[in-house]
Amino acid sequence: MSHYPLLFISVLLLNGCTAPSNGEAEHKPSSAVSIDRVKPSLAEPAGLQDNSKQNAISIPMESRSYITVAAVSPQTFAATVSAPARVEFRAKALSTVGAVVAGRLGKITVQVGDRVKAGAALATLESAEAAQMRADVARAKAEVQRAEDRAKRQAPMKRSGVGLEIERAEADVQLWQARADYERSVQAVRLLGDGVGQSVVLRTPIAGVVLRINASMGAAVDAGAVLFELGEPGALWIVADVFDNDLALIEKGAKATLQISALPGPVTGRVAAVSAAMQSDLRRGAVYIELDNTHVNLKPGMFASASIAAAGPRRIVLPTTAVLIKDKKQTVVYVETADGRFEPRNVTIGQGRDGWAPVLEGLGDGERVVTSGALLLDSQAAMLL
Repeated sequence: MSHYPLLFISVLLLNGCTAPSNGEAEHKPSSAVSIDRVKPSLAEPAGLQDNSKQNAISIPMESRSYITVAAVSPQTFAATVSAPARVEFRAKALSTVGAVVAGRLGKITVQVGDRVKAGAALATLESAEAAQMRADVARAKAEVQRAEDRAKRQAPMKRSGVGLEIERAEADVQLWQARADYERSVQAVRLLGDGVGQSVVLRTPIAGVVLRINASMGAAVDAGAVLFELGEPGALWIVADVFDNDLALIEKGAKATLQISALPGPVTGRVAAVSAAMQSDLRRGAVYIELDNTHVNLKPGMFASASIAAAGPRRIVLPTTAVLIKDKKQTVVYVETADGRFEPRNVTIGQGRDGWAPVLEGLGDGERVVTSGALLLDSQAAMLL
């Protein structure tokens, strides 16, 4: 029993040595920025969550002087979208002439660069298949004549009582089939174009300039092969390749200024159309621009630089100091979710102008965004991760 008081005293001395004093706890240094982990929701696996919502950053009031926060709302944003461009023919100003049937290319009557009228002969194609198709027309026509004679004989025979109704009906069916075969063969020969026997004359459907000849005289060609390419030099426009993020800012009728390499000064035009298809490998879409002066001397294939006035719908606009680009592909801003508490938000922005950039996606009206000091906030968050 005499040992119990000594044991009790030893336990008290051990607790006094290990527990920190209240004064030490009060003087412990604290970080100006702290990070709170947001637990993944049960409905969404942690590995699939958006990285911009996994970390929330809190800062004390005394550090708020280094950060500027502003509420954002949509407003009219006038910008200029710059894009590489080129001179191309309009779709209606291009045409190709090909071989409807297989054959051998005979006489070629034009050369590259020649200006031709609509319907002008370009070449002659010699084809055994064409000769067979024309012969089929003659045979089908003769068969129609025989079927008509047979049907005519059946009518008086039926009236005189020596013919049968079934024979008359059969004659009518044969006549209908013969006429259908004749019409079909006539339509096929009509697609061949002009010519007699095995000769087929190839003609241009539009007036323009011969741009390319894809076969030489005497060459054997397959059915469907494109032999001539033609275009109308007066029907050209400018095609600008605009990034997908900026396409939403461009509207039909927008003004454009074009600097074409072959011209001494800039020319002006307007947006005629915006393509609905995208070049997935380049993330660009085509914007078609018509020139105000149609007498500018242009040639297809010329390179140009386009500056297009982009005044789209009302959008949220941020100063470029609010936008951070990570890994050259992720665009992030910091949004205040509570007093002194911020979280990163992935956004999609358009092309900036004069230190401002439109937000195409990711922010809503009334949200409070860090407009300056976002880089400091981001660097502090990275060190504490």
